Amino acid sequence: VPAVTVAVGVVHVVVTHLVPPDVLPKMDFRESVPTECRTLVAIPAMLTSPGEVRALLVQLEQHYLSAPDPNICFALLTDYADAPEQEMPDDAGLLTQASEGIRALNERHRRDEPLPFHLFHRERVWSAGEATWMGWERKRGKLGDLLELLRGEPTSSRMAPDPGGPLPRVRYVITLDADSTLMRGGARRLIAAMAHPLNQAAFDVRSGAVS
Repeated sequence: VPAVTVAVGVVHVVVTHLVPPDVLPKMDFRESVPTECRTLVAIPAMLTSPGEVRALLVQLEQHYLSAPDPNICFALLTDYADAPEQEMPDDAGLLTQASEGIRALNERHRRDEPLPFHLFHRERVWSAGEATWMGWERKRGKLGDLLELLRGEPTSSRMAPDPGGPLPRVRYVITLDADSTLMRGGARRLIAAMAHPLNQAAFDVRSGAVS
């Protein structure tokens, strides 16, 4: 483990010196993000234990404190760990803990609509390939279901009602791993870069390619 940690650190240093980053043009969103660029910061995660749920809620609040903007919302995208049955004895308690935690965060950081914190949870489905009950397509599936939900389309698997209240229309989604850190102002800088006209994606209608 120490050798891998050192090796990863060395690679990061070498790459950043050999391949300097390009500076992307950005809009000036230093004061606030405009409503038309409202963004959802989504964290795919599993509800595995009470301690893990508490850690996820703390992480979500820390992300909010690094970007307390009325047009940036934060959501946990959750499902349960793989199991031999569709429902396990601890499932209901973990989901209740997560839902109540989201409500508590919205009370603590109360603001005008939209509410800052949300929770989207999925039940297990049977996977013949894995021979187990699990969240459909795991992390990729959660993100796919979220995007379908944001587009107003039916999702591939069940997703529980959001205890944080109705999610407003959003334009961008920033995805973070459960152990990632969102630096102060980092979300605004990402949104400012995505919103700049020179950074817009170009779609080829015939091939469907994105450039």
